[in-house]
Amino acid sequence: MKTFSVAFFILFVALLLTCYHRTEHFDDAWFAEQSYWLVRDGWVRSELFRGLNGWEDRIYVFHKLFIYAGALVMKLFGFSLPASKLLTTFCALIAGYLIWVYNQRASKKQQLLALILYFGCGAIIRYFSINRPEIMCMLFGLGSYLALDRPNNKPSNVLLAGCLAGLAALTHLNGIIYLVAGAGWLLVKTNWRAVIWFSLFGGLTLSIYGLDALADNQFNAMLDQFVNDPATQSNFKLIDKLYVMLNYHQLFFHSHGEVPLSVLVLLCVLIFRRALSLSQSVPLYLTLLIVAFWLLTKSNFDFYYILFVPWFVLLASQCLTVYLPDSPVWQQRAGTGVLIIYYGFALFSIGKVLEENYTTRYVPAYNNTLAQHMPDRQTKVIAPISFFFGQIENYRIHGLSYYSAKHETASLEEFFRLAAQENAKYVVSDGYKTASYVIPLDVPDRIGTYQLIFRDDMTSIYERQP
Repeated sequence: MKTFSVAFFILFVALLLTCYHRTEHFDDAWFAEQSYWLVRDGWVRSELFRGLNGWEDRIYVFHKLFIYAGALVMKLFGFSLPASKLLTTFCALIAGYLIWVYNQRASKKQQLLALILYFGCGAIIRYFSINRPEIMCMLFGLGSYLALDRPNNKPSNVLLAGCLAGLAALTHLNGIIYLVAGAGWLLVKTNWRAVIWFSLFGGLTLSIYGLDALADNQFNAMLDQFVNDPATQSNFKLIDKLYVMLNYHQLFFHSHGEVPLSVLVLLCVLIFRRALSLSQSVPLYLTLLIVAFWLLTKSNFDFYYILFVPWFVLLASQCLTVYLPDSPVWQQRAGTGVLIIYYGFALFSIGKVLEENYTTRYVPAYNNTLAQHMPDRQTKVIAPISFFFGQIENYRIHGLSYYSAKHETASLEEFFRLAAQENAKYVVSDGYKTASYVIPLDVPDRIGTYQLIFRDDMTSIYERQP
């Protein structure tokens, strides 16, 4: 028990240390900008992606609850890079607390092990301080499950579970899997009446998603944005959808972020298969989640793995504390070895994040350095979307990611002609090499009407000449 307590303390403190000067992620600026305009104008739109899908006027298809909550947090703490990450970190901590609460029905050892597995998961470590909605979505899904599977044979709180599952879907449409899994779980465990009430309250909660479009009489615009959103295209072509479904297993084995927990769960299922069954709450719900996401998902990006983590953790912690002690000695020793390896991978994942934080230039400070070479404020600037942080009030920023999406094959001459047509005063290349139009460092000092005014080992700045 003491070993588990010390191991958890070391892991948790190390994880918190990764939050300091956490490296900027592409979505930090993209979602922070949506919250920024919500606070400033009262509705969600984007200047970074002006010209794409009508987003410069109004965005109707977005992660509604996540952006609303992010707007509240950043209105209180400012539209800075650290503030943009607060919401996700807060949600990750609450989810850990809910895992602790759920395992109160078990032993203290199981509670501590579950926390070690959860906070030691590489995917959680990677996205613990990144402005993306998956952790918040997972939190509401976990809350919904806890309202269903209550301790001491208490009846499920169907209405609360439905509302929380609806909030998960309102946070990210992938959260619909919690509505599907919850309904399936209730169908097996209770009766049709519970399924109907759960689905009704979950559906009513999710229906809030379209209220802004209905209020503006722009429901057709919302549908058009959904159909034409670059992120949804894989679900509209049969061949693309089949490809995603055939490669679904890759979701669970992307890298050291997912492999350790996935392998641990697979080993538990294989070794303790006789003790596990779909009549048990966690295996049933997890199976329904996996099947639902397989049917609904448009991609197998690594951050979607987070949606399953709590149930992997609950299943593995139960197997290792309830079933393993009754196993042969060699299996117990093997189990201890596997846990040591898992913990090693957790520390390795934390080390990789700390290394990235240390070796990567901190975006807000670097943006300030670049801005010193761009004295004409309130002018049009084409720059990486990360230039949002610290500079959104100083320039009118059009993101290089827009050009990557709309003009990816354009030559440099064509790109700078487009910049001139936009009357962009400055063009800033993307030194962080995210999803941006690429302006190499070795291009000529003058291209069209633009002259190089700054270049370092990462970034070039071009200024439009009279």
